[in-house]
Amino acid sequence: MRERKYTVRFTEDEAEWLQEVALDGNVSGYIRDTVLRQSKSDRKLVSMNERLVDLGQDMRLVTDLLHDLDRKVAGTPTAPETTGSQEPDGIPNELIGMVLEILLLTRANSNRQDNRMAQGSVEYAGLPVWEGKKRFLKTG
Repeated sequence: MRERKYTVRFTEDEAEWLQEVALDGNVSGYIRDTVLRQSKSDRKLVSMNERLVDLGQDMRLVTDLLHDLDRKVAGTPTAPETTGSQEPDGIPNELIGMVLEILLLTRANSNRQDNRMAQGSVEYAGLPVWEGKKRFLKTG
């Protein structure tokens, strides 16, 4: 890998301050380490922001799914054996909020392997698998 040289100009005050803060007197090393460390932090922040955007999109998708479920169970059962909400207003908003919060926290704190194992269990049970990254429901 070829090294490139860059020239940076500083005022006398800036140069003196850099000399003081560079622990071993290596101003070039100090500047390089500081800039690259900041760059790495910036990349982490961008990555975190992208993940938050993904979570926001996931949250909207899950909210839509829960509202759809709410509409499905809000009606009057057609037979006594029918399961579902017996409340006239369907699923309470507090319950929808709690389920959504639990799902998002669990997904945010789970690694890919854990998510795949959980999805495998859902598929094995014959239920549709939600794949947040692809933004669709997949049926087994």
